[in-house]
Amino acid sequence: MKKFALLAALGLTPLLLAAALFTGIEVRYREHDTDYTFFVKQQPSLQLRFVNPIVCGECDVEAFEKLSLARIDDIRTYCRQRFGLDNLRMCHAIFAEHQRQVNTTMQNPDEIAAVAAQFINHQNIAQNSNWAFPVINSKVTVPECTLPLDAAWRDDADQAKRIRISCTDTGLPVPQDRWDVTLPVSATQ
Repeated sequence: MKKFALLAALGLTPLLLAAALFTGIEVRYREHDTDYTFFVKQQPSLQLRFVNPIVCGECDVEAFEKLSLARIDDIRTYCRQRFGLDNLRMCHAIFAEHQRQVNTTMQNPDEIAAVAAQFINHQNIAQNSNWAFPVINSKVTVPECTLPLDAAWRDDADQAKRIRISCTDTGLPVPQDRWDVTLPVSATQ
């Protein structure tokens, strides 16, 4: 029995060492808790625990130009292991973009649906038609519009009826300054 346990331990040791060399734990300190995420390292190393030097709880991601040399070195090590990136600006941009998305207020899909429903009601009355209300895909996310939404028929070569819900100003820089959402409609029986 002892021989079997010794052989099992010897057999598992290389497997555990390989797992330790290629598996890391990302630590993110939040305001009231700490998040841990396992990831596959891009380069083997004995370091298991990597504190994310870019994310800092509830604060915004600091501009790359304002980072200290020590912090840049921490980011370099983290990005090389976590993402395999030597381009620090690109690695920093990943988190800055995530922060921008978190801070951007999104348009409520119910408001898009309400504008589409109002448009369909008006068209059904004006044209004596019987178009069904379109279904909004819950995965559609667009920045909140600062102006009232606009609805119109979208003309396509395939002659399928679609509604285009448009926003002409989100208050964000180009190309996020405007958006269109296209919704298919069908005639009810």
